[in-house]
Amino acid sequence: MNGGLAVASLFGIEIRVSISLAVMAGVVALVGADQASLMAPGIATPLQWLVGAVVAGLYLVSVLVHELAHALVGRRRGVATTSIVLGLVGGLAPLSIEARQPRDEMAIAAAGPLVSLVIAAVVLPAGIAIGMAGSVVGPVAGGLFVVGALNLMLGLASLLPGLPLDGGRMVRAAAWARTGDRDRAAAASARAGRLLGWAVALLGVTIVLVADPILGLLVVALGWMLSGASRTLEQRAVLERALRGVTVADAMLRDVPHVGPGLTLDAFAGRLGVDGAPRAVAVVDGERVVGVVGLTAVRRLGARRAAALRAGEVMATPPQAPLLTPTDAIWSTVEILERRGLDGLAVVEEGRPVGLVTRESAAETMRAHLPAMLVWRGRGR
Repeated sequence: MNGGLAVASLFGIEIRVSISLAVMAGVVALVGADQASLMAPGIATPLQWLVGAVVAGLYLVSVLVHELAHALVGRRRGVATTSIVLGLVGGLAPLSIEARQPRDEMAIAAAGPLVSLVIAAVVLPAGIAIGMAGSVVGPVAGGLFVVGALNLMLGLASLLPGLPLDGGRMVRAAAWARTGDRDRAAAASARAGRLLGWAVALLGVTIVLVADPILGLLVVALGWMLSGASRTLEQRAVLERALRGVTVADAMLRDVPHVGPGLTLDAFAGRLGVDGAPRAVAVVDGERVVGVVGLTAVRRLGARRAAALRAGEVMATPPQAPLLTPTDAIWSTVEILERRGLDGLAVVEEGRPVGLVTRESAAETMRAHLPAMLVWRGRGR
């Protein structure tokens, strides 16, 4: 599934961890263990690695708090968040404007960096103060210093003014407030992100040539990410403008079959995606849609395991797979399908199933409204 591995749920929000963050946690553990040995040269090796593991855990908690700040402030301001993905610089800001007002967008964007900087402002002095108490508590001081420094870097890095970083989202909110035009705001943040990406990449090349090649390459990679995100933003802006007014009703498949939650997968999974059939099927209990089963999820289980499971045991359910209405925008539907790795979503009216939107049906509808080179093609495997 897209967007990392699901590990927990807090406040009704699914928490997902990216591979890059997991790798970074390992690096942080090494740094924490090394710092412990520097602060207390005689420390036993098991304790040294225990300190490293605790430091890595605190770093992960810091990233989680950073992202939860975005999500919870967003919830208070009318932007529902059902899942967050933890990455190297917190998470990645959405490339589409989600808030209703510029001030809401600004508050949501600023929440994460602010929390990280506050943590740094508390933890760094605490680490320094504890370190002055003597070598006995040196490993604790060293661990706090690493956690504080990482939060400081996280807060400052996320403020860089280019999407998908929080600073880019703040630039977009400011441009939206100034112009009153979402499209112009998106264009302004794309330009800022592109210029920042080039500048960061150039800085990285300079570092490679005159200082540390490894650090320089990392900085070049960051610049490339910012520049690439800006290009993506420009393309998405074109897509959004072209698809305004296009709804789920334009893309949904009607008169499609559905299954009950007690039906075993082997009774229907073999027909998903075959001979033009949809790659997903709604799961209906009585007259109420309770979820959706997609071909991707079935394949992930394997034939032997799938034969023993029922639809209700493997279906994706709300809020992970929200129920659509015919008047919902197709653009937001496509984003849900892509972001959550789903093959389809059920469409309901007054609680009753009326159709299904799949990746393929959404892509077909988009082809009718967009230049061919810009069309999102779905998965279609």
